[in-house]
Amino acid sequence: KAGAVAAMSDSDGDASPMRRQPSGATPVFVYGSLLWKPVLQTLIGRIPRVKPVLLTGYERSRVKGARFPAIMEVSNGAAPAAIRGVLLEDLNTWEAAVLDLFEDDEYEKREISAHVVPSLQEDTFSWAQQGFCDGDLQNGLQQTSALAYVWTVETMLDIIWQPSRDFVPHEYEYLVMCDTFVREELPGDLREPALAAGAGLAALRLSSRRSAKSYAEEIAGLFAEDRGKGPTSDALMRLSGLGSAIAVTSELALRLEAEGIARIERISTDCVELESQGSKARTVPQLLVYIVRQRSQAP
Repeated sequence: KAGAVAAMSDSDGDASPMRRQPSGATPVFVYGSLLWKPVLQTLIGRIPRVKPVLLTGYERSRVKGARFPAIMEVSNGAAPAAIRGVLLEDLNTWEAAVLDLFEDDEYEKREISAHVVPSLQEDTFSWAQQGFCDGDLQNGLQQTSALAYVWTVETMLDIIWQPSRDFVPHEYEYLVMCDTFVREELPGDLREPALAAGAGLAALRLSSRRSAKSYAEEIAGLFAEDRGKGPTSDALMRLSGLGSAIAVTSELALRLEAEGIARIERISTDCVELESQGSKARTVPQLLVYIVRQRSQAP
């Protein structure tokens, strides 16, 4: 994914990124890692307006040697099930260009026909991250047109993509990759507005030797520095606490939300193997909390 900024040379031999056709006012259908809010926030600094949709006639598979998915049209009409996804409805020009460059060259951005799911009673992103259910193809679905990134090389596709196996366990390293893409691989005319909008990933590892109150003051100050980015900016930060720092991490996240400084976007746990000189490596639990600056903090 990241690093997929193709380049072509001009007459002077300088490399410039190839750009896909602009999206204009047409919404974009997404169906893979872009169904996770932290990924969108890291890439473009905010969560666009979305609608839940179903796509039929396509199959979603994992790309060989990678963890990300691709869709291809099934010519014989025997697609196994509808694909859940979302429409990104209000991307501006530079945001659409960032997503275009984020996708590999083997994707073709083309128009597809999808079905909007009416009256969804749950969070649109949470719904889209789950597998297809028999009740999805209900009466009242509304047909709509959208643009989608469709894979073009069938021989490069592998097994069916499963988020619980191919994305969720690797989410943080994926976010780091997205952060590297924004900071190092975007051309300047896209990197500057992306960073100004709050794209990129900030990370803070907590220590049990500091209080949650002092960390909260520090983060409030950092977010205050971003106020000039405007009310649409969603600065994303990852808090992590190992072992004895888990309590401080938990208390800090709750304090930030209670004081209106940030909202908790996602919580996860894992284990980290620590090596120490002259003794065996030991495994330590870790708490990870992704927070997003409250928009009320902006002027």
